Amino acid sequence: MNGGMMTGKRILSCILVLSMLAGIGTGCGKSDPYDDEDLYEEEYEIEDQEDGTEIEAEEEADTTGEEAPKESALSEETTKKAATGEGAVTSFIGEAFYNGEIKDPEDALKAIYTVLDRIGGDETTELVPDGVQPTADGVTIYSFRQEVGDLSVHGAAVKLLADKDEHAMGLVSCIVPNLAAPSPDTWLIDEKQAEKVVTETYGKKNIRIEKGATEQTLLPAEDGSDNYYYAWVVYTNNVTKHSDTAYMAHYVDNQGDYLYGMPVSAPGSNEALLGSVATFAFDKMESDTWSGTVKTLSGDPLQIEIPIMKDPETGAQILGDMERKILCADYKAFTYDDTLTPCTAKNGKWDDEAAITYYHYIQVYDVYADTAWEGPDGKKTPSLLLMNWVDESGNPMNNACYTGGTMDGFQVFAFDTTARFGESTDIVGHEFTHCFTNTTMTGCLYMNDYGAINEGMSDILGNLCAMMTDDQDVAFVEGEALQDGSERYMGDPHRGRQPAFVWDKFYVPAAAEITEMNDNGGVHMNSSLLNLISYRLYEAGMEPVDQFYYWMNVSDAMTPRTDYEQLGQILPWVMRTFGHENYAEVIEKAVKETGILSHEQPDPPADGLGIVSFQFPDMEKLSKYDVLAYFIDANTTDFKPYATWPAAETKVVAAALPEGDYRLGLTVVDHENEKSLYFNYTNQGWQISDEDADGEDDVDWAEFDDDFDPNNIIWGDFDDDWLMSDDSPDETGADVSAGNDMDITILHVTSGDTTVLDVSDLQSLLERSVP
Repeated sequence: MNGGMMTGKRILSCILVLSMLAGIGTGCGKSDPYDDEDLYEEEYEIEDQEDGTEIEAEEEADTTGEEAPKESALSEETTKKAATGEGAVTSFIGEAFYNGEIKDPEDALKAIYTVLDRIGGDETTELVPDGVQPTADGVTIYSFRQEVGDLSVHGAAVKLLADKDEHAMGLVSCIVPNLAAPSPDTWLIDEKQAEKVVTETYGKKNIRIEKGATEQTLLPAEDGSDNYYYAWVVYTNNVTKHSDTAYMAHYVDNQGDYLYGMPVSAPGSNEALLGSVATFAFDKMESDTWSGTVKTLSGDPLQIEIPIMKDPETGAQILGDMERKILCADYKAFTYDDTLTPCTAKNGKWDDEAAITYYHYIQVYDVYADTAWEGPDGKKTPSLLLMNWVDESGNPMNNACYTGGTMDGFQVFAFDTTARFGESTDIVGHEFTHCFTNTTMTGCLYMNDYGAINEGMSDILGNLCAMMTDDQDVAFVEGEALQDGSERYMGDPHRGRQPAFVWDKFYVPAAAEITEMNDNGGVHMNSSLLNLISYRLYEAGMEPVDQFYYWMNVSDAMTPRTDYEQLGQILPWVMRTFGHENYAEVIEKAVKETGILSHEQPDPPADGLGIVSFQFPDMEKLSKYDVLAYFIDANTTDFKPYATWPAAETKVVAAALPEGDYRLGLTVVDHENEKSLYFNYTNQGWQISDEDADGEDDVDWAEFDDDFDPNNIIWGDFDDDWLMSDDSPDETGADVSAGNDMDITILHVTSGDTTVLDVSDLQSLLERSVP
């Protein structure tokens, strides 16, 4: 997510982009168009002249590949800060801080600059408008991205809220100071130069520039990040044979490189500004409706009515909605074969799970649309629901996801239909909400607090969608339809092995190293803190429709770097700001109950809990490893451990545990080769659990288990090697010694106490065992 912005630009042929979706089932245009000679020959085929003679294309010498990148005008340090958001300062002002009227983004920006030093900005801070969001209460939210040169700064944004009288109410921000850059005027091409690039690229006299229509737009970088880059949009007549539209939009980056072109309905249209070609997937289709019975996972019949599309040429029935711009397609074909293969009816019947997922997605779409939020990103960008989510080997993923950002002009979602995640309205709503929050929060930093809040918002709004549309839904239990024990109990976090407050059991600290092994810093684990706050509003009688609107406004008021501490300030402020004064006290009590205003390790721990902690002597040397510590209750047959890792700020490894006896182990994974070692805490200090049990320092590092899940570690088999291996498990079912007869130390945790372990021998043992 921290990749450089300019590296992800699309360099696609105009005709390839067009044909990819105009005739559904062709390639998705993700590969280099110049790899195929036929595509290259077709690229500049244009319409005949009025006299009937065809105009031959003039091929430019540089159209068969990308030019060497031009030297950036930004320093390496500035570019790095822009790509990572390193050094961002987070601020919240919950008061009227500006006396002037705020009627438009220009006024809002003027107001922000009056408090720039107060929120961590300086003379290098450049903010550009990113959207204006009016609300039903008369509050207007002005959003700005921070930029440097022609790059948006990763995760950096400012939001100003103005009341119905057009006065500032408050401000939320996260900006990176000291981003020096030359004036864009000294190195970016202008409007006329962009138009010249287009005419030179085609080299044809019948290219007619729409005078006065050229404009700039922000396009998403297709490198998996949340970054954007500026490009000129030059409008001309449509010179292709692949669409009936009158215009084309051509995209030219700020360094003068032609990116791609596509037909559009009109200059300045939504698809033109988004650079989206997805709308052509719906061209020439006919709308229809299907009603009938499908079967759920349990075999129960479900009566549904859904919009469908018909291809008038082939007669095929397609699982898609022309009005809402939703299309269902095959995951494997789209992801691995670069082909858009829609879900179609076979012998008049749909795949049950695909149809149910699509049905629930429409329900969620409409709940949001009732608040004037159309489409997953509020811009009515087309949705692509990819069914049968599998890995490269064809194995079901047992999950559902929002893929993040636009892909070929779609907002893309994936569903494993074997596990039938689409049967849970709350899960479908959860994934839809990821796109909503990604948009309203001006991006998403999916790690630590930021990711946990993002997951919590999806849990809450997805659950509320289900409560408002599904009479079978169990309130504040997510995923109950899955039937595989993976539910989240939003009102009882411990039941789902999640914390009820900061430094509760199951709580995990922000991670120093963000990895899949530590759940990106516990994003699915600490989400319960926000969920419980929503549940307290439910208990207090707040109606689902009111809660839904409240949490939407909370999302509007957040930036990508809003952490739990800042959110604890924002929540009661938004409740009062948007007219729910009677629930403000409920929110304040819930914030206090969950303890989200502080992340500091408590001394003493909460009642019934003790804390075990240790710190490696030299964290710098440990930076090449991913580290996971786990504590196993020594007196139970439930071998799911409590897990933790080095914390981001203190680098301390600490866990809050209920009073009792525990075995302690460590998993250490090398970044470079993904080999792993397993350590046990014994009476002789730290020892390696070596499958050879030879006691030598040259132990074999095992292949890391890709299926490793910190939320569900079973004490036992990793890659056919027992962590604590001997032939005779004790009466608890856990092994008490390794092959070299190491004696496992039992740690006794006392309520109210903090135990600090000596780990001086661990690092030297690790360094002697480098793979």
